[in-house]
Amino acid sequence: MSDPQKFVPFVSPESKMAEFTIRALIIGLIMCVVLGAANAYLGLKAGMTIAATYPAAVIGMAVLRLFRNKGTMLEQNFARTVGSIGESVAAGAIFTLPAFYISGLWRPFFSTSHYLTATIILIVGGVLGIMFVALLRRVMVEDATLPFPESVAAAEIHKAGSSSGTGSKYLFGAMIGGAVVKMLAEFKLFAETWEHFIAFARKTITGTAIPGEGGILISSPGISPAYMGVGYIIGPKLGALNVGQYNYAPMESNLMPMRTYTVGLQGEF
Repeated sequence: MSDPQKFVPFVSPESKMAEFTIRALIIGLIMCVVLGAANAYLGLKAGMTIAATYPAAVIGMAVLRLFRNKGTMLEQNFARTVGSIGESVAAGAIFTLPAFYISGLWRPFFSTSHYLTATIILIVGGVLGIMFVALLRRVMVEDATLPFPESVAAAEIHKAGSSSGTGSKYLFGAMIGGAVVKMLAEFKLFAETWEHFIAFARKTITGTAIPGEGGILISSPGISPAYMGVGYIIGPKLGALNVGQYNYAPMESNLMPMRTYTVGLQGEF
């Protein structure tokens, strides 16, 4: 088996470029909070998060270019790295912590003790993630020929930004357009979805005086910039999985018998 081709970094190790700076750290932390919150909202709403690496790379470069010293590529990469880590913590929270509430283990949910418990869980998970990255970095990055498509794409963004424009005008334009559409929908200036119930023949349930009416509910896809962005990123193949689940869930609820489960700790072990 032939040895893998030696990787040549775009910025040589002997370079004296600035990397860890206060302004890059502050920009990264602000993006971390904003993009993490946005991914948490998107994950709870759409059931899927997206990579924060790409918007963090573009926004970080655009903000650093506002300074007189426009920042080095390493500084831009540092801001992007800090800004994109909030997505991982947010995804770990929204896909796991609601299970404690659904199972009935955290009742009431909005209590101080449960909030502190959730915070500790996320802190420990984040620290463990950093530790594993430090241990596996050489094995996973330097000694293996893996494609790393997300990191490669982010590197290409930084390379393009160092030679020409950042493309930030398209990103900020899309953000403003999405915010306007969402604001108009929240003010009820147009309906995000169209729904219509087609009723079948009315019948009276035998032995009761309650009239029964069967039918089918027709609903259009939601007009949501977030949904459109997620669909564009994940593509039609993964998007078809959500469509299949959307069509299968009503059939499953009708075919499966209704059961009631009591979740919690009863008695002694």
